[in-house]
Amino acid sequence: MPGWGIWIGVGIACVIAEIFTTGFFIFWFGIGAFLAALASRWLDLPEQIVLFVISSFILVISSRKITGGLSRRAGEVRTNVDALIGMTGYVTEAICGEALPGKVKVSGEIWTAVSEGGVRVPEGVKVTVLRVEGVHLVVRAQDE
Repeated sequence: MPGWGIWIGVGIACVIAEIFTTGFFIFWFGIGAFLAALASRWLDLPEQIVLFVISSFILVISSRKITGGLSRRAGEVRTNVDALIGMTGYVTEAICGEALPGKVKVSGEIWTAVSEGGVRVPEGVKVTVLRVEGVHLVVRAQDE
């Protein structure tokens, strides 16, 4: 089999392998292999290998700079109960320490809640959700 055929095979294998991975990494080695296949007409095998390695390296680094910048700008997206952290609500049923949880309404939903440090929080007080522990929200009364 000619050298270009092997490079095409490596390129196709890398592109197919990329389908089964979560990152966008192996694809660039496939592109490097395709470039080596194109250059095989003019370059010897050692030069083809150097072209493959250098082009793959440059493509991987370039894509990391571009996509890394985009993902950092997007920030962390909290979902489900983690999205409640930092939200404010109000106490609908007094929180009487850790042993006697109360109820709070946050984002239109009623949740069982305990206060930070087991402090008593009367009904009607505005609270901030600090974290979620199991099925309870841990809240702190807001200073108004």
